[in-house]
Amino acid sequence: MDPILKTLTETMTVEAIAIIKAKRLAMKQSVNMNAMQLGAEGREKRRMSDNMQKELGKRAMERERPCRVFEEQLLGEREMTTAQKYLKLFNDSKMRSLDHTWPELSSTAIEETIDMPELPPQPEIMTEPPRRKTRYNRYGQEKFLTDQKEFGINPQGSNLEKAAPFLESQQDKQLKRNESVSKEIIERPKHDSKGRRRSKLYSRMPIIVVPPTKTSMVSLHNIKKLLQDLRYTAMSGMTRENALKEVIVEHRFKNEIVSYRVIDNVAHLTPVEWDRVIAVFTSGPRWQFKGWPKGANRAAIFHKVCAFHLHFRNTPMSNELRKMQVHSLALSPHERHSDSGILMEFWNKVDQHMAVHARQFAFIWQK
Repeated sequence: MDPILKTLTETMTVEAIAIIKAKRLAMKQSVNMNAMQLGAEGREKRRMSDNMQKELGKRAMERERPCRVFEEQLLGEREMTTAQKYLKLFNDSKMRSLDHTWPELSSTAIEETIDMPELPPQPEIMTEPPRRKTRYNRYGQEKFLTDQKEFGINPQGSNLEKAAPFLESQQDKQLKRNESVSKEIIERPKHDSKGRRRSKLYSRMPIIVVPPTKTSMVSLHNIKKLLQDLRYTAMSGMTRENALKEVIVEHRFKNEIVSYRVIDNVAHLTPVEWDRVIAVFTSGPRWQFKGWPKGANRAAIFHKVCAFHLHFRNTPMSNELRKMQVHSLALSPHERHSDSGILMEFWNKVDQHMAVHARQFAFIWQK
C-alpha cells in the first residue's frame, strides 16, 4: 500500500488523535465564549443608549409647554374629565385637612363678622334667537354711507334725481336724430348704394380686354372657362342669346385671390380705368384697337400691356403680329388635356407683369 494513501489511524496513535480533538474542542469553545461576550456587550450598550434616550424624552416632556390652539383660547379652558374632577376634589380636601389656622365658626358668626353687601336686582335677560349668518357682500357697507361723500362723489346717486329732466331731454334729442337718419337711409335709392359698392369693388380689379368679334376663339362667353378652368371651349357649342357686358375671373396672386374684370367694349373706360388694363387678347385686325389711347398704335399698346394671341397649332400667327410683342398661345385642335399647361403661360406672364409694375397695380391691395 502506498504510504501517502494511509489513513490517520494507521499513521498516528490513538493518544495523539485524542490530543488533537481536545485542542480543537477547546478552540471552538473559546471562539463561542468570545462571540457570546461580544453579543452581551453590544446588548448592554444598546440598553444604555435606550435608557439615555428615554431619560432625555422624559426631561423634554417635563419642560414642554402645553400649546393652546386658537379655538381653545376662545372657548376657554378644556373641560376636565371625570378622573380629573375626582383628583381635584381629593386635593382640595387634603389641603383643607392640612390647614389648621382657620377657626371653626358657625354660620351665624360668619354672618356677623362679614357684612354682606346688598346686591342690586338683576335685570331679566332676554333670550334672542341666534342671528343667521349671512354671506359677505361688499356692497353691504353702503348703508353706513348715507350722509357721506368721498372726494365730492355721492355714492348713493341722489344727485341724479335733479339731473333727470336734463337726461330725458338729451334722450329725446338723440331719438329724433336717429329717426331722421333712419328716414334718410330708407328714402335713399337703393341703386345708389349698389352703384357705390360696385364702383368701389371695380376700383380694385385689373382689366382684361377680349375681341368683340364673334369669329374670334376667345370672347366673354368662354373666357371664364378658358382662364379660370384652364380649358378651351369652342364658341360653336355655346349659346349667345344672353348678351354679356363683362365677366369676373378670379386667380391667386401672391397667396391672395384677385378678381379680374373682363370686357370687350372699351368705349366707356375712364382714364383711371385705362391704367388698370393689364392684358388684351388680339385676333389680328387693326380696327380692334379703335378708340384706344396712344392713337391706336398697336406697338405702343403692346409695350404697356400684355398682349396674347390664341390660335390652334395648324393656323400659325400672322407675320404682322409675329413682329410685335405678342405672346402666342397655340392650342391643340383635339387634345383638350394639354390646354391647362398652355393657358397657364397666360397667368405666368400676367403675374410677372404685375410684379414688375407693382406701383401701377398697387390698387388691388387697397381695402
